[in-house]
Parts: sequence; C-alpha cells; structure tokens
Amino acid sequence: MKAKELILLALAPVVVCCTGRQGSAESETESSWATTSLNIKTPIAPDDTLCYQIKIELDTLSADNSLARNLSSAICENLLPERNETSVGSAMTALGDSLETEWKEIIADMYDPESDFNDMFQYHFAVSGKPLDNGRDDILSYKMTTDCYLGGAHGSYMVNYYNFDMNTGKLLDIKDIVPADKEMLVLMAMEEQLCKDFDATDLPDLQSKTGITALGDLYLTNNFCFKGDSIQLLFIQYEIAPYAAGLIKVTLPCP
Repeated sequence: MKAKELILLALAPVVVCCTGRQGSAESETESSWATTSLNIKTPIAPDDTLCYQIKIELDTLSADNSLARNLSSAICENLLPERNETSVGSAMTALGDSLETEWKEIIADMYDPESDFNDMFQYHFAVSGKPLDNGRDDILSYKMTTDCYLGGAHGSYMVNYYNFDMNTGKLLDIKDIVPADKEMLVLMAMEEQLCKDFDATDLPDLQSKTGITALGDLYLTNNFCFKGDSIQLLFIQYEIAPYAAGLIKVTLPCP
C-alpha cells in the first residue's frame, strides 16, 4: 500500500515582488510573493496501485496590508465559500480534509476489487493561483484555476479572475470598471465581438453555431481580467452555454 503523501509548504519564497500604496499613505509598502502548497496522494483502496490526488498551489502576498488581506480573503472564499476562513493555509487544509473524507466514503461504498472500472475512482482536484502580468501598474490581476475529475464522462475546468486596486487593496467589481450609463453599450460590444470571433451574423446565428446564450444571456460578469488597455470577460462551462462550448472569452477595449 502506498503511503499517503501530505506536504504543506507555507510561504516558500518566489522571485516576483510588487509594490503598492495603501490609501493616501506617503510611504510605499513592499509586498513579496510567497507560495503555499498542499499535496495529498492516496491509494483508492488497500493494495491498489490507483490513487486519488488533491493538489493545491497558491501564490499569496506576505505583507500586512489591505491588498494582501483582501487577496487572501478572495482565495479563501474561492476554496471554501461556505466557511469564514481567514488563513489560506487553514482553508487549503480544511478543503483537503473535507474532500478526502467525502471521497473515502464514496469509494468504500462503490469499490469492487474485481471491477475493470476502478480507474473512475482516480479522482483528482487541482487548484492553482497566480498573479497575472496585465500590463498595468495600478491593478493587480490574479487567476485561480480548478481542474477536477470526480467520476463520470468528463472532468471540469474552471477559471476565476480577481482584480485589486493597488492603491487601496479593494477587490474590484465590474461596476467599478463599467459605468452604469455604458452597460448597454458594453453588452452590445460583447455581442458584436463574439459574433466576429465565431463568424456569426447575429446572436441567433451565434447560438446555433456555438451554443452561446443557450443557457443564459450575456451579462457583465465579475469574472474578468485586464490586458493592458483591454478587458477580458470570461464565462465558465454551463454558465451561458453547454459544456462543449468550453470557456467563453470576449476581449474589449476598457470603457
């Protein structure tokens, strides 16, 4: 039986650094990046060579300022939305423990040592979080990805973006970027750009070709990131289109 591997590396330093200002403070507060990781790899049953795996690797800011605290809060909310965790390390450990407990019960109930389908219990759950090079000095963009397989026909891949004002540390909402009087113009621009990207004549044609808007209308999502003077909005699977449509991205000039 393979031994269970559990590694927690807290605040392992990485090279990247950033500098920001808090509010109207005169002096700059430097914040260095650090990586926290958790890795659990366990056999699905005694004496079986097949394993399930939970792997989480997240970059965080090692500083005591609003930016670092708000980033940690966003990460904890992503990992465990139903709990009020304040530490990324404790949130990772709690998530790993919760998943492993749930998986063990499922596998124990369904596992058959003589079955040819035990590979379906090679569950995996991988989360990664890193800052993005968005070409801007005033905004920090952060990307979290979740790649998992929990049995069934296919796995799931999700991407969540978070954007923070470097001066105040505030987590930005799409309404902070798109003024209310420009919302309809931006929605029209999204429709036009998607039709252009997929060579569609109009929204019904786009839906027919791609499935986009088959499950929901276009809207100003908070899942966005900056790319220099542009903004990219992202819709995950099943949000506005069937799974087969994949991740739907639309890039527009900043309003």
